[in-house]
Amino acid sequence: MTSGIVFKNGCENFADLIERHGYYVDKTSYLKELFLGLGDDTNPLFIRPRRFGKTLNLSMIKEFCEINYHHPGDKTRQQKLFLDNGRRLAVASDEFSKLRDKFMGEFPVISLSFKGIEGNYFHQAVAQIIFKIAQLYDKFAFLAESSKQTDVIKEQFKAVADFCVLQQNCLFEPEKLDKAVSICGTFIPQLALMLFKEYGKQVIVIIDEYDVPLQKAVVAKEPYYEDMLQLIKQISINTFKQEPDPWLYKGIISGCLKIAHQSVFTDANNFSVFDMDKEPYTGFFGFTREETTKLLNDCRLEDKRQDIDKWYDGYRFGKRHIYCPWSLLNYCRNVMQDPALKPEPYWVNTSGNDLITLYTKDSITANNYANIENLQKLMNGEDVEIELDEFTTYPNIKNHLSFDAFMTMMLHTGYVTLSDDSPCGRKVKIRIPNLEIFECFKEKFEAIYSADNHEWFNKALKLLDLLMTNRTDEAQQLINNLLLQFISIRNSSSELYYHGFLLGLLGMAATSRNIECKEETESGSGYPDLVLKSIRDKTAVIIELKKGANTFSGCHDAALAAVRQIQDKHYSRALINEKCPTIYGIGIGFSGKNCEIISLGDLSK
Repeated sequence: MTSGIVFKNGCENFADLIERHGYYVDKTSYLKELFLGLGDDTNPLFIRPRRFGKTLNLSMIKEFCEINYHHPGDKTRQQKLFLDNGRRLAVASDEFSKLRDKFMGEFPVISLSFKGIEGNYFHQAVAQIIFKIAQLYDKFAFLAESSKQTDVIKEQFKAVADFCVLQQNCLFEPEKLDKAVSICGTFIPQLALMLFKEYGKQVIVIIDEYDVPLQKAVVAKEPYYEDMLQLIKQISINTFKQEPDPWLYKGIISGCLKIAHQSVFTDANNFSVFDMDKEPYTGFFGFTREETTKLLNDCRLEDKRQDIDKWYDGYRFGKRHIYCPWSLLNYCRNVMQDPALKPEPYWVNTSGNDLITLYTKDSITANNYANIENLQKLMNGEDVEIELDEFTTYPNIKNHLSFDAFMTMMLHTGYVTLSDDSPCGRKVKIRIPNLEIFECFKEKFEAIYSADNHEWFNKALKLLDLLMTNRTDEAQQLINNLLLQFISIRNSSSELYYHGFLLGLLGMAATSRNIECKEETESGSGYPDLVLKSIRDKTAVIIELKKGANTFSGCHDAALAAVRQIQDKHYSRALINEKCPTIYGIGIGFSGKNCEIISLGDLSK
């Protein structure tokens, strides 16, 4: 299958993407709103999940606005990237002429990404910021030779540049770490003031992934959240203060998680937060339905639309349905090479997704059955109501987050989305967006309820032993406790939910005990749900499951129906014919998170 499409998946540099003829979903129309819209006097903070195009969009803004530092007035670069490339980008049309005249190639731009800023210790993270500052100062090294700058300013510039290059690996020394932290807090205004003097034009400041260092600080070997928070706050205060310096034209910031203004953007000037439900930028990140339709037409993949919708659609930003761009582009590229390829997870595989595991285990350990029930509802495809929790600090999963706080974080990071009929306010309804994310939850839950989880595995062994010895009262109590801790990948309104729950437990335990565990094997005139058979102990157990009504007698009535079926369909006949000396018949009735067990005793007699 050929279409002439060239994918540059993972390319987050706008110029590289255009110059290397990569496929580009046009987002340039948003430049008009950004610079000429009603909110053009504000500094926008864009909150979106990772891999939804934040870095590429910010790179596009930088390329559009950035002045030619050595030949001011020369807009050849922008002409090539935005106008004369045959792509017919929105910004090249006549209605954008005013925007181009006023903003294209007209501003000095300081652009910095905090992506990858991490370390087991605070000084290691600061060293990475210092490394990025060194690169930035090298880009603007010509300022140190300019006649428009004072000698004092030029000496300060050189001193900072030298420190960043020579001392970045020595920050384990407290004095040098203090110096580095001071540089981090002041380098943007110092550099911006020099650019303002050099060109007589205000400066645009772009900061990508501002919250990454805060997130990494929480989970570090020696957490240093407070130190990193103070550093990020210092950058914010000195760059975006309420009474801004004359050099600042606009700040543009992106991140995954909105930290409350009082925590990071203290005294910041005119910040407007644009999260998933805020117009007019709901279509700025990710692919809209219209953009996805064009992509599939361009790739000649219209016949894959149904699979794509199930796997990669489902996000709701404002009133728009949004597709995950990372997954969609990866799938399109791969299926063009192999048309038989089935959809698979791409976005979720770019992260460890350990938050889901940690939170679920924490809820189980704390016996927080309400959390477990809400997670089960999400797995059932149901909506769950939450109250959004604005964080004053970066949330620490180890500190027993509430369900609302955890799901607010999951909403910002892309693991859940707003339901189609959810109001846009403090109280919202959320759901799992698509099959890709469902598969992620499924994988994590399967790992929790497996032999690798020793606590769960030991309970499974105990249950097996109780059933093999017909101690049904104890087995009933244990199953009831385990049901409260269980999240099924099957819909809990179905009998398959209970079947999967019991089969998972007993099948896992039976393997280690060398006990045969079979499901729905023909016996007598029917197919019992489960049969356990131990040659060593000369014992077999026939188990029939029934789902009862949600009433006081529901479990009991279902268990009675189960044992009657064992009798009526003569499930013990095959085992009797094998001359099995002990055959227990057990009926289990389920309703909600409860069960009742009725034993027929030894059917071999």
